[in-house]
Amino acid sequence: RTTLAASPAPMGGAMAWSTLVLSWALVAVVVGADDEADIPNLDVLKCSACCSIVAELERNLETEKPRMNVDLRNTLTARGAGGKQVDWAVSEMRIMEQLEQLCPGMRHYGVTVQRDGTASFQRHSVAGGSVHISGTMKIGSKKYHQDRQELTVYCDRVVEEHEDLLSEAIKRAG
Repeated sequence: RTTLAASPAPMGGAMAWSTLVLSWALVAVVVGADDEADIPNLDVLKCSACCSIVAELERNLETEKPRMNVDLRNTLTARGAGGKQVDWAVSEMRIMEQLEQLCPGMRHYGVTVQRDGTASFQRHSVAGGSVHISGTMKIGSKKYHQDRQELTVYCDRVVEEHEDLLSEAIKRAG
């Protein structure tokens, strides 16, 4: 049986709250491992996959560049009604951008296996910062590409199923 290990994410303020909410919301049931495989399948790595989704969202929020408020005063629907400005931090546009860029970021993750047999997803791309990979990761193998694809599909499903909760966490992270 394979054990899972998740890398802790740095937390502070609103990020700590959003991590707690997201981790709670994305709790997954871990299914038994395939003892014959060197690297477990996604069913076994669901907890690690959820942690990777949360870590990627936190990373995206931390590297997000501030923007101006969304000006709705001159839109067709606002004419005659006075219109308004919406704070970028709580705008629907920001939330949709964050959710849309979340799952494509899963292509930067791969499965690492530790000496003791524990396995987890880890970010391996150095785009936007340094990365430390602990354990062994086989980049470029058929299994590696399959794992990345499965993680991306899983992320899409999680985002679709928990869109409201994720949207609220993004708003609160401001």
